[in-house]
Amino acid sequence: MLPIFPLNTVLMPHQLMPLHIFENRYRRLIADLLALPEPEQRFGIVSIVKGSETDHDLPQIAEVGTIAVLRKTAANDDGTFEIMVMGGERFDIRSLSVSKAPYLIGEVSVRPELPVDFDPAIISLAQEKCADFMMMMDADNDNSAHDLPSEPSALSFLIGGLLPLTSLEQQSLLNMDDANLRLKAVMKIINRETILMQEIPSVPTPFLTRVTISPN
Repeated sequence: MLPIFPLNTVLMPHQLMPLHIFENRYRRLIADLLALPEPEQRFGIVSIVKGSETDHDLPQIAEVGTIAVLRKTAANDDGTFEIMVMGGERFDIRSLSVSKAPYLIGEVSVRPELPVDFDPAIISLAQEKCADFMMMMDADNDNSAHDLPSEPSALSFLIGGLLPLTSLEQQSLLNMDDANLRLKAVMKIINRETILMQEIPSVPTPFLTRVTISPN
C-alpha cells in the first residue's frame, strides 16, 4: 500500500524532482511521512491523464507510476513545504482507495525491467549524445554532463527525465520495460531536438541542467 500523489508530470526512476507542497491534503501527506522512519518516507507519483490534482473529483491517472523517495524537506512559515524526491522503482497500480487520510492510497506492485542483453557501443553512444545535448542547452555549465550512469536502465531513465518532453512522451518511456528500446527512443528524441535547435536557433529553450520548481 502506497500513498499516491497525482501530478501533471512524470517522475522517472533515478530522477531528482523538487516540489512545492501547498494543498492541505498533501501537506498532511508530508507530515504523515515525516512521522515514519526514514526508510518508509516514500509515496507514489503518477501522471494525470485527465483532470487536475487540485480538483475535488479524482483525476484520471496513468496505470504506471514511480516511487518517490523523500530526500529533503523544508517547512515554510505558512505551513507549505519545499521537498526534493528521488525516483525509485516503477509500479503498477492495482487499486485505489480514499482512506481516513485525505489523499489517495494505492495497492501497487513493482514493475520489473525485462532481462535483456546490452550493446556497450549503444550505451557509450547514448552517453555521448546526452552529454553533447546538455552542453548545447547550457554551454556555460558542463558539470551535469559528467558522471552519466553506465547502467542502461538508469541511463535511459535519466535521459528521459532531462529531455523537454510532453507528459505523454514521458509516460510512454516510463511504460517501456525494455531498456534497449528506451535508450533507442531517447536517442531519437535527442536527434529530433538537436535538429530543431539548429534549424530554429532563435527560439529559446529551457536549460535542462538547471533545477526548477514543479508545483503541486
